[in-house]
Amino acid sequence: VGTFAIQLAKHLGAFVATTTSEKNFELVKDLGANVVIDYKTQDFENILKDYDLVLNSQDQKTLEKSIRILKPSGKVISISGPPDVDFSKKLGLNFFLKAVMFLLNFQTKKLAKKQKTDYSFLFIEANGNQLNEISKLIEYGIIKPTVDKIFPFEQTNDALNYVDSGRSKGKVIIKIK
Repeated sequence: VGTFAIQLAKHLGAFVATTTSEKNFELVKDLGANVVIDYKTQDFENILKDYDLVLNSQDQKTLEKSIRILKPSGKVISISGPPDVDFSKKLGLNFFLKAVMFLLNFQTKKLAKKQKTDYSFLFIEANGNQLNEISKLIEYGIIKPTVDKIFPFEQTNDALNYVDSGRSKGKVIIKIK
């Protein structure tokens, strides 16, 4: 998510700040990040402020910090939850499940409202038009897919464990033949 998001944001003209470990500083700078923060030694909440938008892919604690670095009217979009009521409506869920979604993100929405910001959950799904646009950006060299590791099919479990570790730097490929 991160390597792609940095490039897309830069293409759209954004000023990009990101967190990573020190060993990946060069990579994210090469992708276009303007500000790079070492999450192991620095707290981004103490460094960043007044941002318009945050894309969150981490845990609840990081999500809450992300809300606090936004300027009033800013927005945080999370791809790692908690799902919001709008998401439950989009899925056509029943009243009970909508209520569960409401309760799951109550604290997050409350914090966002207190900060005069907005929170929404984004469920990433395949979309033909978006995939065509992304393909064009890749063809034109605007976005360069970052491949971290290639695993042979026989090591699929190792590949999945590596992805689950959260330490991959780009795409992890499983080679069938």
